[in-house]
Amino acid sequence: MAGHATRVVSRRRLLFALAVVFTIGACAPSPPSSPSVSPATPAPSAPLSTGPPVPTDEPTPPVTLVPVDRALLDVLPATVAGLTVEPSPEGEADAASDPGLAALADAFAAAIAVDPQSGDFVFAAVVAVRTGILADDVFRDWRDSYDEGACSQAGGVTGHAEAEIGGRTIFIGSCEGGLHTYHAWLADRDLLVSASSIGAGRLGERLMEGLR
Repeated sequence: MAGHATRVVSRRRLLFALAVVFTIGACAPSPPSSPSVSPATPAPSAPLSTGPPVPTDEPTPPVTLVPVDRALLDVLPATVAGLTVEPSPEGEADAASDPGLAALADAFAAAIAVDPQSGDFVFAAVVAVRTGILADDVFRDWRDSYDEGACSQAGGVTGHAEAEIGGRTIFIGSCEGGLHTYHAWLADRDLLVSASSIGAGRLGERLMEGLR
């Protein structure tokens, strides 16, 4: 029975992490797209060059991986409603190469807590934001994009609210399917904490209440 419960928790953890981390890439500002170029009019035929051939394929730019810094998770409570908040390597692996996150973050880490009995969960991303980047409008864009991405898995966004939780202003998004998102900006440490949760246990609120 214990082995079955472990397999259920592991499967839920993986599914929830992969579903929610899909939103992380949509959260950060995307790099500008390359301008479109109209095809040039073909030039008249010219004698073949006797010089060396010119490569025509552009080299593929290297993928920038945002470093994972598990020390960032120290800002989260160790437990939420008696459930251990533990690192989510699956979520981190999917998000680390996202260009949008790379444009915003110096480092990040992800964590998750799951109640195996009820299926309640909370998934949190802690982002070390580059100094001076996260102005009010950028933070708002992050929240809106995160909420749209998270709620795309849960029926769409139905509302936004603000609340004082744990002595901080927390921005809350609601989805049609019952999932909620939570965002806190810790300006004194250049840290952004965004979380998604579902369930009657309201684990997202408890996580935000326990931020350290």
